[in-house]
Amino acid sequence: MRNKVKFIALILILLFILSASVHPLVAPKTSVEATPPVYEFTIKISWLTMKDGMRLSATFFKPVPRTPGEKFPVLFEFLPYRKDDSFYIRDYPIYTYFARRGFIMAKVDIRGTGSSEGAVPPREYSEVELNDALEIIDQLSKIPESNSRVGMWGISWGGFNAIQVAMRQPPALKAILAIDASDDLFHDDVHYIDGAYHVDAYELSIDHENGLPQTPDYKLDEAYFRDRFNAYPWFLAYLKQQADGSFWRKNSLRWNYDKIRIPVYLIGGLLDGYRDSVPRMLENMKVPIKAVIGPWTHAWPDNGEPGPNYEWRYEAVRWWDYWLKDRDTGVTNDPRFTVFIREGHGPDAELKRTPGRWVCEDWPFKGTTWKKFFPGENNELRTQKGKPAVKKLRYVPSYGIATGFWWGEPTGDMRPDDAGSLIFDSLELKEPLEIVGFPRVRLRVSADAPIAHWIARLEDVQPDGTVSLVTGALLNGSQRRSRLEPENLIVGKAYDIEFDMHFTTWTFQPGHRIRLAITNALFPMIWPTPYPMTTQLFLGAENTRLELPVIPSVERRAPAFRPPQPREERSDARYLEGDTWPHGLYEQRRSMWHSTVSVTWKGINTYEIQERRYLTFERNYYETNDKRPAESRFRGEAGHRIELKNRTLYLHTTINMHSDETKFFVTFTREIFENDRLVRKREWKETIPRKFQ
Repeated sequence: MRNKVKFIALILILLFILSASVHPLVAPKTSVEATPPVYEFTIKISWLTMKDGMRLSATFFKPVPRTPGEKFPVLFEFLPYRKDDSFYIRDYPIYTYFARRGFIMAKVDIRGTGSSEGAVPPREYSEVELNDALEIIDQLSKIPESNSRVGMWGISWGGFNAIQVAMRQPPALKAILAIDASDDLFHDDVHYIDGAYHVDAYELSIDHENGLPQTPDYKLDEAYFRDRFNAYPWFLAYLKQQADGSFWRKNSLRWNYDKIRIPVYLIGGLLDGYRDSVPRMLENMKVPIKAVIGPWTHAWPDNGEPGPNYEWRYEAVRWWDYWLKDRDTGVTNDPRFTVFIREGHGPDAELKRTPGRWVCEDWPFKGTTWKKFFPGENNELRTQKGKPAVKKLRYVPSYGIATGFWWGEPTGDMRPDDAGSLIFDSLELKEPLEIVGFPRVRLRVSADAPIAHWIARLEDVQPDGTVSLVTGALLNGSQRRSRLEPENLIVGKAYDIEFDMHFTTWTFQPGHRIRLAITNALFPMIWPTPYPMTTQLFLGAENTRLELPVIPSVERRAPAFRPPQPREERSDARYLEGDTWPHGLYEQRRSMWHSTVSVTWKGINTYEIQERRYLTFERNYYETNDKRPAESRFRGEAGHRIELKNRTLYLHTTINMHSDETKFFVTFTREIFENDRLVRKREWKETIPRKFQ
């Protein structure tokens, strides 16, 4: 018996050897951990010279090779946010994380900003900026320590231009990572939210910083005044582009998904204004994509609020390892889409942690069904159409404050905004209702003015009567047929309009009610439309309804996210005190005598870098008139004090803006002081026609 077993074993071994000679044995492919933090690194500032001779300032975090001739991929971030002062503290914990894991980190100031030479570009994501990025990527791929592969990445601006540069297909760019960025520059960016005019704190702050001198010397020479101080304000440039078109679409991926042909990693936040691009890109692109949407605002996933958070940097290393180092970290075996499903919670403007769970799924969610609700004449929201009726709403432009400054940030009780809305409530739910996606509204409406916006909010009415905002959106009535060809409303004519609300997740719990709120005002997020008016909503028609993307209640895989790790801190710089956007101080005031309502936001920040001290502040004041909405106004003020060893600089920027029925009136002012003495002042005064806003 023993000899028989030996004989069979011998035959099996011979067969194995024979088969291997015909079909060579290939070991099963197994994934490995992401590169561990085993590298020391150096930091160096140097110049990258463009073809026209202009020099751009680059800061490199370079890992020290552990073996002779070791090469590393390069991760490139390209911003106007002043790497040697404004972003000096911000960059360090992110750049060191990747440098310690074997990546050359390259941070470059955009031409005309920060430490780079040249003139401020004419706009965000200009041809100058994008062409420079192509040159930089080519140069980075050829530095001696590089393995010739480049990844481009960033949050907000850095995500926007990573997407737009990838559309131009530079050969050395092998993958991108875009956090809190958008594929639609007109509808989704901060200048025209949902296609309606928006005055943002960011617009003041970026135009203000564009007027600062070049680091590290902060010279107030003629090159500074020519290239920076006198640069035409972007605020005015964007106000002249009030309709969608080639200005916005040329570099908007939404109209050119096939232009990106490399892998894309996307991260968004449920309370970030740019979140809609993530599912759109998942649905429309044909390249490898990894996407995450968490509960936070316009922030980093490891420390953004509200949580819960995860260590996105580790996941990014897995991504970059695979595409830039040929290390199979298993990242391509991950589900394409991971999203945080909110379980529903009460209103809380200071929310720190969102109740809910992470799930992995493809997009769209399999088994999604669309549940219809119909507004009724008694303010109910039913699953069946009611009898025909008409609801009238007087336009009060000052409503909208509870919704916030954009479709993001935690919100408090929505009842103050609901008071200026038509509201429709469902019956109390008997079972949980879980939604993931873009809720839709279809409305039959009319207005007795030629310009009107319609805003829809989806809300959760709690058992105690308080109201949570789930999501919402706006339709500029002039764009009801086409964003490219806006047209005024015909007074009194009924229109069937439809639009998606912004991407959301939510669980309506038993005992809660679903609320649809319809209004025409969203102040101060949107500049008020100019005419007093009354709008009508026609009920009992198929064309007036709410549709919710309901997902099936099934078990779903959870991601293996790691908890956030402590961030490394610089030893030569520190924050002192302050409260910047979106925090800071809010004030609301109402003048019954003048029928005006105002909102003020104030923020301040101070920090030190080596022997330099910086103090920055911003104040934004919004005002509208409930009887004469055309007479709305904005005043923004920003200051930047830089205390150097032997002198002090102070840049002061103001925007004064008001409107009438047909025009915007803007005064933009810059002042630069040295040792408290005014050195130069520049003022732009312009009257710009209102076009469907």
